[in-house]
Amino acid sequence: MRTTKSDRRDTAGCNRRSRVRARVALLAIAAALPLGPPVAANELQVPGAFEACAACHSYLQDEPAQEAPPLWGVVGRRTASVEGFDYSPALKSLGGVWDRARLDQFLTNPKAMVPGTRMKLGGIQDPTKRAAVLDFLERLAPETDRRDQPVIGQ
Repeated sequence: MRTTKSDRRDTAGCNRRSRVRARVALLAIAAALPLGPPVAANELQVPGAFEACAACHSYLQDEPAQEAPPLWGVVGRRTASVEGFDYSPALKSLGGVWDRARLDQFLTNPKAMVPGTRMKLGGIQDPTKRAAVLDFLERLAPETDRRDQPVIGQ
């Protein structure tokens, strides 16, 4: 049986469409795959804006205090409450609990919020960078998150 040019065109067009569909499907699958190695659920992605904080603060669970108090579990923690850390009298008298709004205010300008604080960082003026630090601090908490529990006597 002989094929004509028009028969070959139809078959070629069909194959071309099939190949295009296959390529589109492969691209869709490739686009859905994560880039790079998978990240463990408990692995923390430290934002670049946090580098200034890490110069003085530890942030991993059970790490001892450095020059400044550890930041693990800071969101939801009472101010000046890390046992054994020598806080400034100004921070000791602040009272209350560190929540996101309060940390945001403090990180904007620590010395304006708490005159007499020993914190060396002058503040994080860029709201985007500050938000990245605050998001990160909110992740520094045990699985049973204290932030969901009410604070008694506030």
